[in-house]
Amino acid sequence: MVTFKTAGLGDNFYYGGYDLSGDVASVDTLSGPSDVLEVTAVKQFGHQRLYGQRAGTWSFTTYFESATGVSSPGVPGSGTPVVSTYSFPVLVTVIGGTGTQVSINGVNQGTFDGTYLLPAFGTIILTYSVAPTWSWTVVGTEHQALSPLTRLDQVATYFRGTAIGNSAACMVAKQLDYDPTRDTSGNLSLKVDLQANSFGMEWGTMLTAGLRTDVTTTTGAFFDSGAGSFTFGGQAYLQLVDFVGTSVDVSITHSATSGGTYTTLADFGSQTAIGGFRVPVTGTVNEFWKVVTAGTFTYATFAVVFNKNPVAVSF
Repeated sequence: MVTFKTAGLGDNFYYGGYDLSGDVASVDTLSGPSDVLEVTAVKQFGHQRLYGQRAGTWSFTTYFESATGVSSPGVPGSGTPVVSTYSFPVLVTVIGGTGTQVSINGVNQGTFDGTYLLPAFGTIILTYSVAPTWSWTVVGTEHQALSPLTRLDQVATYFRGTAIGNSAACMVAKQLDYDPTRDTSGNLSLKVDLQANSFGMEWGTMLTAGLRTDVTTTTGAFFDSGAGSFTFGGQAYLQLVDFVGTSVDVSITHSATSGGTYTTLADFGSQTAIGGFRVPVTGTVNEFWKVVTAGTFTYATFAVVFNKNPVAVSF
């Protein structure tokens, strides 16, 4: 067997529908132990233990990043550049009009209607014959994601690289803290601890290459999970990090053959806002998988993970 060691470079980290990949300085702990129950009888000469409940504990360190609200500037004349005055990325949604091109930092991004990510201090140019309308909205940042210390469960997802088929760790968790440290050099970093709730940490397979952006309903290419079908179900995870529209429904379909008929394996439901989601799957899981989007939207950016259970487990 040939093995390949890899470094932890180019990884991604998502939390509750926020992409924290550019803010997480280090992932300090990804722990998913199982508790053990001691059932040592008097006749035994050593401890006897049975597996108990699954657990999960994550710790990570982030840099501080916060974004205020943004205002939409006036729509420029055709071919006239507009330079963002914001030190963080914004989403620009172009609606209506008659146009041929949207360019960001000199690169053509689309033929017109749609939502575009404009980098910090980036330049956008619209080319049109009839002027559209547009709106600028802020992209969620680290401070907006972590500072509320919500009591609600959040889904955390760690992507080992950004290639379909790579491993990803996922967990439904409670956030325990958000503790800043300012060192003598002026660096401001924050420590965050997560503890699993109801389910332990789960490793799965990435079905998107990091984040995938759909601007219309899309059926992705198939992924061959290998080793045929299993009958023990699995768990699916979704991180919806950017969304413009009425609703988007992300689902995973499966088939016994790559060119066969695909049916729904896991459906995350109709979503109207960013967030993280977990869906349990029971029954047969076939070998070939596709990620499909439906709904009414102009922009949806998301990441999907699926874990196929090789043995029976509790959901």
